[in-house]
Amino acid sequence: MGCSLNPVLAFGAFLLALWGCAPTPASRSQAVPPELQATVAQLVQAAEAFDLPRILAVYADDFVSGTGRSKEAVAAILSQLQANRVSLRVEHTELEKVTPTTATLRTRIRLRYADWFHTLGEGEVVITDVLLHWLRKEAQGWRIYTDRRIASYRDGRFGPQPPNVELVVPETLPLDPVYPVHITVRRETGRTYRVMVGNYTEDPGILPPPDISAVLPPDGGLTATLIPNPRRLSEIVRVTVIAADTSGQWVGAATLSKLVPGAQPSPERTA
Repeated sequence: MGCSLNPVLAFGAFLLALWGCAPTPASRSQAVPPELQATVAQLVQAAEAFDLPRILAVYADDFVSGTGRSKEAVAAILSQLQANRVSLRVEHTELEKVTPTTATLRTRIRLRYADWFHTLGEGEVVITDVLLHWLRKEAQGWRIYTDRRIASYRDGRFGPQPPNVELVVPETLPLDPVYPVHITVRRETGRTYRVMVGNYTEDPGILPPPDISAVLPPDGGLTATLIPNPRRLSEIVRVTVIAADTSGQWVGAATLSKLVPGAQPSPERTA
């Protein structure tokens, strides 16, 4: 998609699982057990300190994320986040379902980190993600056994004049053989724009190249037709827009990504 892949992006779906709690979460159901509250507090404190042993202690040994990552992957991801100096803020948490032995936690977090875009140099990337975590009460206490990302928005801006871009994707992955996404760019006088669009399943490891590359039409709108993954799993739509002046010199770039939720295994089967 035209920019280097910061290691943080490769772990995007898993970032939430590491900080999916706040000290005093709201609950839609019954009162939160004190032990569960303590577990939540432990996660928050440990995550903010990058205390790996305390974080991993809250994960079940058979933990598997919605994208298939194991508990062992958590330690590697935490180390990578720490090395990349990622800034993280928990914006909201809510316990949606609580029983004596199980709980479901919804979390929204915001991540900020620096990335690099070719000759435009370093810019800031902001990721806002929402994830559901499923916990169960074991003999040793409450443990997270799986998670699922249900929303994600990534916004990267590079150069002195990054374009303003809007990306509209389907609410869920359609069953049709193809689906449209709509890109709108606020055009500036004396600027030309190159738009690149692609889609891929969550946690690709290596970011694939774009499927479509086109010059932005004069009206500032572009509709791209994408082919969903064969298994109809949740996937990311990623757009890169590069702005150039009349001489062809790049003056800015924007990278946007949104999650299109698709099929995922039922977490209740692993409780």
